[in-house]
Amino acid sequence: MAAAVIKPINIVITADSICPFCYLGFTKIHKAIATAKARQLPLQFNLRFAPYQLDPTLPSDKAISKRERYAAKFGAARFDQMEKMMAQRFADEGLSITYDGTVRQTTLSHRLIARAYEVGGEAMQMKTVEGIYRKYFSEGKDIGDVEVLVTVAVERGVFGTEEAAREWLKGSEGMKEYEAGVLAAQKAGISGVPFFRINDKWGISGAQDPELFVKVFERISNGDIA
Repeated sequence: MAAAVIKPINIVITADSICPFCYLGFTKIHKAIATAKARQLPLQFNLRFAPYQLDPTLPSDKAISKRERYAAKFGAARFDQMEKMMAQRFADEGLSITYDGTVRQTTLSHRLIARAYEVGGEAMQMKTVEGIYRKYFSEGKDIGDVEVLVTVAVERGVFGTEEAAREWLKGSEGMKEYEAGVLAAQKAGISGVPFFRINDKWGISGAQDPELFVKVFERISNGDIA
């Protein structure tokens, strides 16, 4: 019997670093891929992140209280419900979330995420994204703070030293690419994240359950969709 032909699955994940549903979606897509591999589907997965600006009104030069920001934006009662709901959703995926701490624009984190791909490809980029999510959501850190990202950059191997990471983050390399990526998402009509573009043909919006992704993977594997 001839060996199964390995089919590529190229997935571009458009997301923002402060979007809780993006962290959930990141976790769920990896669970779906693990299931596909466990079922020995003849697929080769290739993932890459693309930037999105969730809230253009956030400042970049100073951090502001998350609780105050969201209470003002959604109302205190609605924010209280949202906080409880998200805590449960995160717990269901084995994650934790805190609304303590501060928030600001995510440009720096997107530059680092892109740099991680340039240095170490998909594996390093995924580790860097996970590290940023963990800092922001689980530890309540300010991921617009250079020093917080320096820690992630060194821990995940993007830079060999804190000094090198700090110098790069304080520069402007990757800024034009970031701006182009945000504009590309807008032109593509992406109005909510996470957004998963599969083989440049199909789009899946939101933090969908792993089973939905697995069904798509199985259909590609079986030749039901090209």
